[in-house]
Amino acid sequence: MKKSLIALAVLAAAGAASAQSSVTLYGVVDASIGNIKDTLSATGAKITDRQNTVDSSGMRNSRWGIKGSEDLGNGLKANFVLEQGISMDTGAVAKTSGSTDGFNREANVGVSGSFGAVKLGRVYSAYDDLRALTNNTADHNFAATRDVWGTSGKGDYAIRFNNAIRFDSAVYNGFSGAVAYGLGENKNAADNLNQDATDNIALHVKYVNGPLAVGYAHQTEEQLAGAASTKFNLIGASYDFGVAKLTGSYNKVKGAITGAAVDDTEYQVGVSAPVGPVVLFAGYAHAKSEGAGANGESNGYDLLAVYSLSKRTDLYTGYKSVTDKKVDGSKEGEKKQFAVGVRHAF
Repeated sequence: MKKSLIALAVLAAAGAASAQSSVTLYGVVDASIGNIKDTLSATGAKITDRQNTVDSSGMRNSRWGIKGSEDLGNGLKANFVLEQGISMDTGAVAKTSGSTDGFNREANVGVSGSFGAVKLGRVYSAYDDLRALTNNTADHNFAATRDVWGTSGKGDYAIRFNNAIRFDSAVYNGFSGAVAYGLGENKNAADNLNQDATDNIALHVKYVNGPLAVGYAHQTEEQLAGAASTKFNLIGASYDFGVAKLTGSYNKVKGAITGAAVDDTEYQVGVSAPVGPVVLFAGYAHAKSEGAGANGESNGYDLLAVYSLSKRTDLYTGYKSVTDKKVDGSKEGEKKQFAVGVRHAF
């Protein structure tokens, strides 16, 4: 009888321990078939003819990851995330800014509690949080914002920081904030392409309550010696009326990107509306560059329809058109993309 009681106690302790920690395998697989024409100068080698494609990440970036947490007691938890991008059309690791292999989307460990959360490793920029929250077309890959804002200024912000520490506050009556700091640990680098040659900092403060979300975000990317740092300042908001949701943001970029001086003014707006099992999206983005490295003006719009087959599987069709103009108003290039695809989350 005594041995049985001891065995039951051991099993109970093991069960309690397993209940206090968890590891989850998760991911998104997204593939589409479509047609694309891309002659934007920012893409490098120009494609002069339309191409039919089977592509990855038409609506959402394909990825897989492992995340876990352990209850440390007294309201504290230890957490980790390891996440890698996938190219569904080839099976290869999908490249991301600053990393081409391994867990290139996220790789961090930290602790959380009533104060908020702290992470160490490769993390998302805190500026990116507000950018995604208020971007048109629910920040899907069909949103023209990154194409338009990135083209006008010859580049865009760093989505992730390497060698970083990030703090996210708890939510207080709808208010919250975050700050991320990436240490430059490669001071002898010839360039800062992977954002690891110099220090970078990003922060946001936001208010989210019911249908309203509004906030401010800032990011500074220090450049190599002799070049000005690049500063991004964003104000964004969204409001869900039930029958439709409106989003919009205004962004100002000053400094230097890839060695070219920029002074960009950017904005974007969007609307989405549920119609039965289908959600319809439409968005518009604009950017004008007035710095010494300016290449004029960019405009783009996007349309997307998403049909939910289940809570985890969607069918979608989308269209995106972006036009880039030189300072004199002549066309620099354009991008037109149409695709039909399927997205599954696990």
